[in-house]
Amino acid sequence: MKKVILSVMFAISVWADPYTVGQNVAPLELEDQHGNHTTLTAMPKTLIMAYEKGTGATVNEYLNTQDKEYLNKYNAVFIADISQMPGLVTKLFALPKMRKYIHTVLLIQDEQQGLQFPSKEEKITVMKFQDNLLTQVTFITTTDELKAAIEQ
Repeated sequence: MKKVILSVMFAISVWADPYTVGQNVAPLELEDQHGNHTTLTAMPKTLIMAYEKGTGATVNEYLNTQDKEYLNKYNAVFIADISQMPGLVTKLFALPKMRKYIHTVLLIQDEQQGLQFPSKEEKITVMKFQDNLLTQVTFITTTDELKAAIEQ
């Protein structure tokens, strides 16, 4: 019984705090804007995350000026956390707009999953990985910073 309680407490603590530098990140199972299921068993070199409409727009506008293989070329992935968006808004407006992008947008639709990742209000989160080990977290706002973060 004691082992069960400790296991549950550990699981809750893992879900309660965002990942930090030095932590291994578990594989992610997400859908993209077209409904295609993707499993990231190995984290990319660069993971870009947007949590708000404005930061997502900054990332999407920049990526739309790049060629289709830009993210692949730099071993980068873009994830948008849309878990706070009302379902009707997602279905009628956000997804149809996202489907026009030439780049892939992986989507977090579960609030608990989104809470696993570090964030700051009105900032784009950029995480760097070596294998599945989180080595760096930065928060950026401009397309120049985004370009530098992806291409470094």
